[in-house]
Amino acid sequence: MLPPIDAADLMLATLTRTPFSRAGWIFEIKYDGYRVLIRKSGAAVELISRNGNPLNHSFPDVADAVAAVPGSFIWDAELTVYEENGRPSFERLQGCARMRIQRNVQAAARENPARLYIFDLLAAGQSDLRKLPLGERKRALRDSFDDTRVLVCPKGIVANGEWVFEQASLLDLEGMIAKRLDSPYQSGRSRDWLKIKNAAYSRPAALGWGSSA
Repeated sequence: MLPPIDAADLMLATLTRTPFSRAGWIFEIKYDGYRVLIRKSGAAVELISRNGNPLNHSFPDVADAVAAVPGSFIWDAELTVYEENGRPSFERLQGCARMRIQRNVQAAARENPARLYIFDLLAAGQSDLRKLPLGERKRALRDSFDDTRVLVCPKGIVANGEWVFEQASLLDLEGMIAKRLDSPYQSGRSRDWLKIKNAAYSRPAALGWGSSA
């Protein structure tokens, strides 16, 4: 049985203004999507938004991709949908999340394929991994599945955050997340995770279905 971890237990990043580089920290691109908790227990898969909304029905292709990964686990991830130019589209993601009629869901999955960026492993089988340092959790995560078109394990860059933020700005992405590699996973807002936003980036306002870190 998996540990009782739900969307209310997600670790949240604290906003800071200035990008930085620092030893002992890993820096990752911040993708514009829905923060999601993924629970897989045997063959059963749950995609749950940060606000507690179930997303399986709207993103069956993502649920099927998770179901194909062996084992039982809990992931922390970001769900995205892309425009034709390869840029994440929060507006399209919201549209897909609101789909209810099956034929529309299937059409949306073909026209707006989703991708799940998995960046943390909170549990593996009965083992709660949240007290382990982030670096150990990430190594276990990378060893647990292979990247596919739908499922991606972001690699991140250690120490050189200013370069990562520069790339995010050049690609017109939302920004960067900085995480202390020796930090455990803690529910709620923490300064062990910091988010730095690209001031030039803009997106439509969220409509309540989900939110990012």
